[in-house]
Amino acid sequence: MMGLLCACNPANETAQFSIHTNKDKTLATVTVGSEQIVVDMPEGSLTGIFKKEKRKYYDGSNAMRYAVKFSEDGFKLRDFREELLWKVKIYDDKIKLADNEEMNNAYEIKMRDEGKVKLERNDQPLTELRMNEAAEWFQVSDQLKTKGAGLSLAPALLLIKELEPAEQYILMAELKAKGR
Repeated sequence: MMGLLCACNPANETAQFSIHTNKDKTLATVTVGSEQIVVDMPEGSLTGIFKKEKRKYYDGSNAMRYAVKFSEDGFKLRDFREELLWKVKIYDDKIKLADNEEMNNAYEIKMRDEGKVKLERNDQPLTELRMNEAAEWFQVSDQLKTKGAGLSLAPALLLIKELEPAEQYILMAELKAKGR
């Protein structure tokens, strides 16, 4: 049995990525550090601070907005009442994401050879992204692009309509903190 997944940046370095519209409006800038994660959005910032087996995200008035609880095989994103929003399971070649404990009707994001990322739900392909590790910008959709995300499963989260933008950015940050 493996130990609890590291909740911090595995390389113990600061990493930064951003999400933009195709008209170059910045939707979020995310900084993943060894001590905290900061999600800067036009409507305000969220700061994630790791405590024990959780990272709690606070807004500018120091109100807790989200909590991420870590487990051996992933993590759960919870709201300010600590009720489940999304459960994420991490595998060697994919992640699964569902809005329930049983992982029913889950999304799967899979990395395939040559930077191909597939988004599926119930074994049905939804979309496929081609990523280039050397590219500075990555076109996620007709409306969205990322900068600095690297070769990652995380940008596919931007294509899941059920996720609120802040949820997308937090989940992306947590995956980036895990090197995924």
